[in-house]
Amino acid sequence: MAFSPITSPEIAVGAALKKELFQKVKDNFDNHETRISALSLGAAPVEVFNFDILNASSASTLTGIVHHEVLAGFTITTVKVQIFEKGAIASGILEIDVKKNTTPDNVGMVSILNTKPLINFALVSDYASSLGVLNGALQTVLAGDILRLDVTNLPTIPLGKFRVLVYGVI
Repeated sequence: MAFSPITSPEIAVGAALKKELFQKVKDNFDNHETRISALSLGAAPVEVFNFDILNASSASTLTGIVHHEVLAGFTITTVKVQIFEKGAIASGILEIDVKKNTTPDNVGMVSILNTKPLINFALVSDYASSLGVLNGALQTVLAGDILRLDVTNLPTIPLGKFRVLVYGVI
């Protein structure tokens, strides 16, 4: 159903009110509400990763912690890492990376970030967070793309848990 303009003769002073006019007004309201609903769905955020990583590892990096297959295309807008309580960690760096496939067989993975989110424990307190800077040419993902989360740097003292947040919009 498309929008139908109401013409001047339909609302002229002294013209009889007709069922057709009321139907046109109703159809236009229905069309209006349908368009609003479609726009609000398009602006809805897409949650890719939003979870805590529980870590007891003394490894310096963790590759491929989780993979996500994209079901419908969207644009990534936020890549963030957050710590909770700093605890006894006085130094060291926590850094994450999000990569996507560059070939149909998902062999080539490249970072979607120009600058990775990084928390330097020597400079932060509890509940610190860091945003990554996205590579504009790589932040759009298509259906079938694979996204991979890597931890590219961990402090030497095991960090109990931290949160990773990756969001986008359609």
